[in-house]
Amino acid sequence: MQLPDSLHPWRQWLEWFAPEQMPLFGDLLGRLDPILGPLRGQHQGGVPEPDGLGDLQRRGPYERLLSSEWLLADEVPEEFMRRVAVGEHLFLAPQYRSRQANRLIVVLFDAGPLQLGAARLVHLALLILLARRAQEAGAELRWGILQEAPRLHELDTSAQLKRLLSARTYHTVSDAHWQAWCAWLAEQPDQAGECWVVGQRLPRTDSQSCTHRVQIHRSLEGQSLSFELQGVTTRRVSLPIPEEGSAVRLLSGQFEAEVVAAAPAVKGTVPRVALNLPPVISSAGTHVALKLLDEDGMVVIKLPTEHQKKSLQVRRNLWSSGRVPLAATFSGRNLGAVLSQHDWLWFWKVPGLRAVEKPPREQLQLPPGTARLLPVVWLNGGRTGRLFLLDTQGHLAYWEAASGESAPRSPPAKTRRWADNVLGLAKVANETMAYVRSDGGRLYAHSVGTEGAASCGHVIGNAEGVSQVLFAASRLWHRSFGGCALLSVDNGKQRWQIISATGCSMPSERVDLAHGWKGLGLLRQYRGDPYSLVLIGPDQQTVALHSEGQQRVLFTAASDIVKISFCPMSGLVAALTSARELLVYSVPQRTLRLQIFCNQVAAKHKEGADA
Repeated sequence: MQLPDSLHPWRQWLEWFAPEQMPLFGDLLGRLDPILGPLRGQHQGGVPEPDGLGDLQRRGPYERLLSSEWLLADEVPEEFMRRVAVGEHLFLAPQYRSRQANRLIVVLFDAGPLQLGAARLVHLALLILLARRAQEAGAELRWGILQEAPRLHELDTSAQLKRLLSARTYHTVSDAHWQAWCAWLAEQPDQAGECWVVGQRLPRTDSQSCTHRVQIHRSLEGQSLSFELQGVTTRRVSLPIPEEGSAVRLLSGQFEAEVVAAAPAVKGTVPRVALNLPPVISSAGTHVALKLLDEDGMVVIKLPTEHQKKSLQVRRNLWSSGRVPLAATFSGRNLGAVLSQHDWLWFWKVPGLRAVEKPPREQLQLPPGTARLLPVVWLNGGRTGRLFLLDTQGHLAYWEAASGESAPRSPPAKTRRWADNVLGLAKVANETMAYVRSDGGRLYAHSVGTEGAASCGHVIGNAEGVSQVLFAASRLWHRSFGGCALLSVDNGKQRWQIISATGCSMPSERVDLAHGWKGLGLLRQYRGDPYSLVLIGPDQQTVALHSEGQQRVLFTAASDIVKISFCPMSGLVAALTSARELLVYSVPQRTLRLQIFCNQVAAKHKEGADA
């Protein structure tokens, strides 16, 4: 991004914003930077520690008097007394270890109703200025919200700016809020050299606990903002009200350099969903399903079109009480699931399959809780359908279902073993699935079509150290190998080995991710295109794409992502946040397909609900 010379000091943070937003921030940064003043960290307290002997001084205790002076007392006592009278004695002065000022800058923001609107943009600008201030001084910057429980955050990604904007409350700052922060900061091992408090009608503070107070409020005529910094001295500056269109986009979190177009604006509500299971995405990319929180079942959402005027299509699908979902998948637009209850497996809305007894644990290891959904693929071959399920120990099992006229007369399905030592399973093409198994220390990739026969194994590498497999969707799987990625972990960092499809010019590529980044999926949109890894960042809010050695942000969530799914067939990412906000993003189209809160509480559950 090309920036004017005046904005280069803040380039590292301004790259998070779109070019058209530079004038707004350039004006704010230019007006605020001159009045902040130099870093004035508080020096560490305590008794200074001696570090040997330093200089000679005319004053001091007589136990530090030079030895030559004591010789005068023995040999020439009159001269000794004269020197005492006129102050000519020389004393040894101790050298003390120098103490640097504390290099931690803490800034606490008021997120109450008095700071809504343009004042929040001033918060962003001030946070960027203080980040640069800390960087120049070799210090660290941490920020928090005055009205929230004490907790400090870093400023390392644009997601932190969104976190700041999303922190809103109807409560103004009280003395209790400030006292809670003071007590918490006093208990921390690293004491703050500077503590900034930013807001309006701030509580009373002292210079020891708060070095800088910033009061931001609208002028009486409402045409400007007043920024008043109270530190060693008081400085004021008047700031213009930003242009409404740019301000609204920034306040809504649309400020990344690659601006994500807003999702289609459709009316509709979604029932409250559980946060312990990931979203389920249809292969066609038309529907997303989530587990309901207040009822036994799932809610299915049809993704809206770009110019849709109708309300969002949402339908609740309920099953019998007490049954626990183990796996869920779509067949077209219809959702089906494998449910567990006592000693039985139930195939909910899976055509042609009836309940079966649970197989022994050595044949199929099923999780006792509901912390995850097992990989599952439904292949419909016309007269016969097959449901494949991969358990937690690498056992791949399947059930056959008769369809058509013979379905009602078919005997109950049996749990059958397909393969062992399987690392991964996914649907990769129309009525085709792929899986990778380990055998004799080597990894083999197979595909299975509607006829129910596995392809010959394609050797893709050694099994040692590989813990996960991601599959790329491709029609090449119909007749050969369509590409996958193998995960190994090195010193806590993920390393992905991308194995290209048959016939590619580059057979293999290694991708080393930075600490905390994790791979979600593998995408190859067209034949001849490079492979791309879909990633989630260490902040649990940033979703990015790694392709051809470059990494770019796709979107960031306003709160932590607790569950996330990727569909290689449709290229959709579905992220569910801690605030029960569902974001569905199309990687091939680089568009946000849906953004909606799934927190509608039914009337019978409203009393005592933890929305």
